[in-house]
Amino acid sequence: MAAERERLELLQATADEIAASLPVWDGEMPAVLVNIVDPETRQLLGHQFVSADRLPGRKHLRLVGEAS
Repeated sequence: MAAERERLELLQATADEIAASLPVWDGEMPAVLVNIVDPETRQLLGHQFVSADRLPGRKHLRLVGEAS
């Protein structure tokens, strides 16, 4: 259990760093919802709207269908 807790703490710290580095949506440009997901459990760790034209690495995004 301690190993899993440590993995989750490190993963959450990384997710926080990623979210902090993303540009904030300005409310004007089209936005992209960026979800940060645990690759093992598929648990949502965080999300943020980002201006589509300012998203770093936007050429490498994978589009997914709308959630229902």
